[in-house]
Order: sequence, then structure tokens, then C-alpha cells
Amino acid sequence: MPFTEATGGRGPLAVTKAALVVVVALAAVKPWRQLRMSVLVLAAAVALSALVVCLLTTPGWFGATRAASYGLGAGAFVAVAAYVRNVRQMTHVALVVVAAGVMQFAWAFVPWQGGRVQSKAMVGTFYWHNQYGAFLLAPTLIGLCLLVGNRAPWRLAGWVVVPLGTAGVVYSSSRGAMAALAVGWLIVGVLAVASRKRLGATVRWLAAAAIALGATFVIAGPPFFATSASPLAATQAREKSGESVDANSEYRTHMWRESVSVFEHHPFAGVGYGGLVPAAVQVTPADWPRSPLSHNDYLQALAEGGLLLGLPFLIACGAIATRLLRVSFVSVRRRNVDVRTGMWVGALALMAHAAIDFDWTYPALFALTAILAGAAVGPTLRRPALQHARSTTRLMVRVAAVCVLIGVVIVGGVAGRKGGNRLAFHFGDTGQQSSPLAAGTTAGQQPQ
Repeated sequence: MPFTEATGGRGPLAVTKAALVVVVALAAVKPWRQLRMSVLVLAAAVALSALVVCLLTTPGWFGATRAASYGLGAGAFVAVAAYVRNVRQMTHVALVVVAAGVMQFAWAFVPWQGGRVQSKAMVGTFYWHNQYGAFLLAPTLIGLCLLVGNRAPWRLAGWVVVPLGTAGVVYSSSRGAMAALAVGWLIVGVLAVASRKRLGATVRWLAAAAIALGATFVIAGPPFFATSASPLAATQAREKSGESVDANSEYRTHMWRESVSVFEHHPFAGVGYGGLVPAAVQVTPADWPRSPLSHNDYLQALAEGGLLLGLPFLIACGAIATRLLRVSFVSVRRRNVDVRTGMWVGALALMAHAAIDFDWTYPALFALTAILAGAAVGPTLRRPALQHARSTTRLMVRVAAVCVLIGVVIVGGVAGRKGGNRLAFHFGDTGQQSSPLAAGTTAGQQPQ
């Protein structure tokens, strides 16, 4: 939670503190005893390649915080996957995520309500509405599954976070987050209707929907405000200012094509963290909007890190997505809704949202996605017992991979200690430029 509070992990010493926690966690759970060799080697490859990009590209250590976030994500995934062996431990992880969601809403609500303007989007500690909305997806969907399928006292956590998280996503005005949340609600509802205890699960799902809807309307009116307003007031205000769905879609399309063009001209090691704009100026039409952020985290890795980073990273993402889908098929086949359902639904929602925005440029959102994915697929990644002679060699490889991962996390934590505020500037969703030189600009903020 302190990591999230520090501007989504971009603040000074945020990644350093997070690196310390991840290193301690890796040492404590001893993943070399738990996980398959391929998992550990791939995680180490992602973390190491992200750091090597700083050595081979012009921006250098300017993007140390961004490089560190890959190591933190890989380390968090490995640590959680090694820790979670059963539903009880998965519930422990879920409760931490739910608590972080409640705190994030509280941090967002106080200044938003104090501003007395319902048409302003909630931004939380990310200082940008899209990433705030994306962060609340996971705790909301996990809480929904807890209240639908789990017993007391864990069900109580769901009743607390679901109305707050749903309202937070709506008031973030992030249309992508709202769409992902709606799909998540629908998936959980279908599973509830099809579950063995369908009556109780369906009633709780309907009750949660009613309470969440009611809370969303109440928050924008008395007693918090003198008058009532539509929950979509901030979304409507953005539409009027020119940030329509069509305009945003066209803008993102330009960013994706820009990233692909840059990757084609710098295929090996990319252009480095924050180097997308100067590289794009040379290879794309002059009238295109510019942004150092691809608005697609998968293309961001390819453009900034080339095949050096993009290949292991995309392989890892593809492998995780495949495992998540397999876990989802098991849930459907068993016709149950439980905490693991919330984990895979939340992880898939975050991975989908990362395809249309720059979520993982915030280390906290990157780590959150890794934590959910690790908890959801961790039990399927455990190594089989090896009785033959090669087990010693394999053990040495696994230990070496974890040592590399720990070393990269430590280096990234030290190198990124100053934070990522210098990389926080970007262009607005309508293509308007925010000045990277504006005095006092906070990470993630962008004047329209």
C-alpha cells in the first residue's frame, strides 16, 4: 500500500522499498524448491533484459525506474506463485489486494469530494484517471467472488470493497476500466448462475449489483455534495471537451502504429525508456501526435526494448495468459465461484486493459498484475518431484536463475531510487501536449 501511495510506484524511493520487500519474499519462499525451471529462467530473462536495455540505448539509466518495474513484476510473480499452494494462502493474497483497493478509494475520495465538483474524475494516488480505474478492477472483482462464493468472514471483505471499487471505477471516467469491470461482473454472474449452489450465489450477486449501483449514485449526492449529479458526469465532461471514444481510438491507433514503426527501425534493443518520441519523429509523418507512451504495454516493451526485452516479455505474457485461460476452463467445468475465480478474472482484466493504455509504466500496477497472475496460476507451475540424477543440475540452474532475479531486483531498486517523475509526462488522450518542463508537474498529471 505505501508503494501504491507513492504516485503508483513512481515516487522517490518507491521502487527501492518495493525491491527490498520482493527480495525478502523471494528468499523466504525459496522458489527454486517450488517452481519449474522454465518459469524461473524466463522470469530472470525478463528482469535481466530490461536492465540491459539501459546499457545499450541512448537514454541509459534515465529510465531506471521503468527498467526496475520489469524486475519487480517478475520477482513478485515468482514469489507469489511459489507461496500460493492452496486456497487458504490464495485468500491471504486476495485480502491484501482488497485492502489496497479500499485504501486507494479512500485516498481518491477525500480530495475529490473536497473539490466539490462531481464532473472531475477521481485519480487517486496515480494522479491519472485511467490507471486509478484500472487499479480498482482487481480488488473489486476479487471482492465480488469472495462475497458470491466464499464463507464468512471473508465474504465481509467483498461486501466492503465491491460498492466502493465499482463507484471508484465509474467516477474515474475511464471507459476502458468500466468496460472491463462490466465484463468481469458478467462473467462472475454467469458462473454464479451455473454454480452448484446457484440460488445463494445468484442472490448474493444480484444483491451486490444493487448495492454497488446504489452506492455509485449516492456518492455524487447528499450528504457528500449539496446537490446530486450523474455518476457519468466526469465521462460526459470529457466527451464535451473532445475526448470522445472515436477521438481516443484514433489517437491510440496512431500511438500503436508509431510504436510498430519505431520497433521496425530498432529491432534489437529498441530505443530505450523514454526514447519513443525522438525516434518516432524520424520514421513517422510529421502531423502525427507524439507520445513517449505507446498506450499499449506490449508494444511499449517492443519499441523501448526491441527483441531483447520484447521477446522474453511477450513469451512470458503469452504463457501467463494461456495458463489463466486454462484455470478459467477448470472453474467453468467445476461450476464454482471462489477466490481463485476472482484472481483469474482480475488478472485477465488487467492484462486486457494494459493493451489499450500505459498501465505498466506505473510499477505498482505492473506488480499488482504480477501478484494476481502468480496467485492464480502458481499451483499449476509447481515442479514435479525429480528422482533421477539430473535433479541436482536442474536445482543448480533454478538457484542460479533466482540469484540473477534477486540481483537484478536489487540493482533496479538502487538505480531507480530517485523515482520516475522525469518519465511521467505524456500527451493527452486527444493528442494535446503536456509540457515535460512544466514546473511542479506531478507524476502522471497532464494539463489539457
